[in-house]
Amino acid sequence: MDNPKEQLYSVSSPLDLLLDSNYMQQAIADEAEVGGNIGAGLDWGSHMGTLLSDFPLLGRLTTLRVSLNREARLTIEALNLGDGTKQITRIARACIKNRLLSPIEAAIPRIKAVLSQDDLYTEEYISNRQVLKSLLKELLTDSDREEIAAAGASLIRTKIVSQLSFSEEVLL
Repeated sequence: MDNPKEQLYSVSSPLDLLLDSNYMQQAIADEAEVGGNIGAGLDWGSHMGTLLSDFPLLGRLTTLRVSLNREARLTIEALNLGDGTKQITRIARACIKNRLLSPIEAAIPRIKAVLSQDDLYTEEYISNRQVLKSLLKELLTDSDREEIAAAGASLIRTKIVSQLSFSEEVLL
């Protein structure tokens, strides 16, 4: 079945459709053809009902996203960046969300593997930090990591400039 529109109606799981690179490439080409955003990310269209009725999958996707966000926050907090931690964490969460909506090809098998590990989904979040760190390493791209680091660098720069400017005024 080469036609992505035929594939749309024969898919058994919405996750399979999201993670199918051929379908996603065709969807991107269709979007470009009309010159606009006709449904990016988690816009499941007519399959939204299927996704919402697959409570275990929906629950696991939610748990995975929350757990990845938590792991990113804990990692950033360990850097002791002070006031900038919240904003840097916000950028990290946005990158994680974008990568879960549109994962890179190399991360798809790892996402599927984590979603299929029943033992990870026994609590409100995944407590196995090694699994989460490993997935974050594969999920986030170099540009995502640079974006997160740039947010941190910008906040630290602003704080240093502000503190040094204040120190000069006190000395005068």
